[in-house]
Amino acid sequence: MPTPNESLRAAFQNCINRRCTNEQLNSFLDRARSQWTGNAEMLQVIDELQKQI
Repeated sequence: MPTPNESLRAAFQNCINRRCTNEQLNSFLDRARSQWTGNAEMLQVIDELQKQI
């Protein structure tokens, strides 16, 4: 079973593969950031993904 970290990365990659706009990618990460508030490890992953946009 994938970890939350792996699931988030896979979902983000899926968005990229589907050619989502930068606005959609940012919205996705904003929702993820809200969900993982207080979890430093996941917030770090989100920050790394944000840099790929």
